[in-house]
Amino acid sequence: MYGRINRKRWFGAGLAALFLACWGVAALAAEEAPLVVAASEPDIEAIVKAVGGTQVDTFTLFTGCILRKGLTVDPGSKPKLLGAQVVVWTGFLPEAGAIRLAVGSLSESRQKKSWNPAWINLSKGAVQVDPAVSTGGGWCEGDVNEFTSHGDPFFRLNPENGALMARDVAQGLSQLRPAQKAYFESNAEAFSKALASDIARWKDELKTLAGMRVLCTQCGWENFAKLGGPQFLVCKMKPGCCPTPEALVKHVQEMKVDAILLDPQTSPKHAKALREVRNAVIADVPSSIGDLPGATSYGTLFDHFVEALQKVAKERSGKS
Repeated sequence: MYGRINRKRWFGAGLAALFLACWGVAALAAEEAPLVVAASEPDIEAIVKAVGGTQVDTFTLFTGCILRKGLTVDPGSKPKLLGAQVVVWTGFLPEAGAIRLAVGSLSESRQKKSWNPAWINLSKGAVQVDPAVSTGGGWCEGDVNEFTSHGDPFFRLNPENGALMARDVAQGLSQLRPAQKAYFESNAEAFSKALASDIARWKDELKTLAGMRVLCTQCGWENFAKLGGPQFLVCKMKPGCCPTPEALVKHVQEMKVDAILLDPQTSPKHAKALREVRNAVIADVPSSIGDLPGATSYGTLFDHFVEALQKVAKERSGKS
């Protein structure tokens, strides 16, 4: 009788231990599951991946020109939003508005009520050229209300802001996962050191391009001008003002540009007109790794940009 009871006790204790072990494993797995992070655009997603490493699972919210009228979250990313634990954005208010509208349009009403991700604003402390406005050429069909929309979403095109953005990401992720703080900070530091080395190289390469007048249809490249080199020209007018292609070409010719860098988001009618500008070298250059096939790192964008400038300068010297 005693042996039978003892066996029952051991059996019961064994079941309890097995239950606790399974529960512990499940809890550990849940704790270590990657944080789901929604990044505003591909270049920022690349920074989040570099800092978050194995602790993040990322997706991009917007592709194309962020200044476009009626900005919306990409259809493929919209269903993922309710699962996002973190939103990493540029501080540009239309981004936040589009995200809120996307969540509000989803049918899972219970999840919508409890959706409260951490928001990491990468614009704090970043060097910015100016508040974002519509491009005068309407290249990305921008239409931003300057009285209600704040921020410069293209400060990411100044690589000297990269280290700050990495630190902001590390700080934000550490608040959600304190046990991984050292991991995030180490990744951010490694990212920053590698980027600093790249920046020094880009500055040296840009010195040989000083004096060249370059028109970029993506006005955000003004931020890159902080590194020196060519004079970057853009056409900015009041929001909603879009000149005809003919008027734009006339204005560009009056500026006497040496080269025109066409962003993939340039409207077809304006791109076609700009390709016909006399005495200017034309090159197609993306302003995001999202438009650069095979690119996965933040620095790749600037490597490609500097190489494009060097090719343009070489072609220009061959024509003169």
